[in-house]
Amino acid sequence: MILYFSATGNSEHVARRIAAATDDKVVSIERFDVEALRLVATEGPCQLGFVAPVYAWGLPIPMIEFLKTADLSIAAGAKGGERPYTFYVSTYGSTTGQSAKFARDLLHERGLELHAAMSVKMPDTWTPLFDLSDHQKVEGINRTAEAQIDAVIDAVRERCTGNMMRHRVPLFASCAYHAFGLPRMQQTSKFAVDAGRCVGCGLCAKRCPMAAIEMRDGLPVWTKPECAACLRCLHRCPKFAISHGKRTASHGQYRHPKPGVRM
Repeated sequence: MILYFSATGNSEHVARRIAAATDDKVVSIERFDVEALRLVATEGPCQLGFVAPVYAWGLPIPMIEFLKTADLSIAAGAKGGERPYTFYVSTYGSTTGQSAKFARDLLHERGLELHAAMSVKMPDTWTPLFDLSDHQKVEGINRTAEAQIDAVIDAVRERCTGNMMRHRVPLFASCAYHAFGLPRMQQTSKFAVDAGRCVGCGLCAKRCPMAAIEMRDGLPVWTKPECAACLRCLHRCPKFAISHGKRTASHGQYRHPKPGVRM
């Protein structure tokens, strides 16, 4: 089973390609069903993959919470007593930080060993910092990513082991930035809504993985001081009515051309 978290479709695309190539099931962590994992595990030795973007040189909050709380115990009790081949794939824009270490430690706490860690460089969607307005450049990054996904698929098929992630940074720097940088990224006070563009569809509230948005008088309102920092609300808004800082409009929206996130 391949489990993923994706705000703009990058990680979903990677997860679906791996699942299709290895004849596996793919599920968003937001729709995880332990019974589905139970069925897969009882059929015999399996693989258990996780795919998510890099946030602040580590893991996104939704994936952290999932790895801490989801019932993955059945994976350790697969038929024949064999544990699944477990791997983690990070999608990233500039660096993978030490996301493999974060994932390995969390899985170890759940009694699972991380056999392999891999990465795929894709368009960086943290709009306040990175410019997504050059569509040709974005398309070029996605084209290059396909070959990297092919390499990940080959590694999974061959049951490769070890940390194969690219563009890592020192552990102390990753831990420090994740501890202090991510909370700043999560602050919802920088979100704003253009009331003239918003049509009150409510998709941002429905799709927020932290349930941090409510619709009031036809407009989204952030009701929590912190969110996942995924920017799904901004990138998936059909009218691009949500901003996060002054540079949002010029930096543009992004969603992976295939497939779309349907939470």
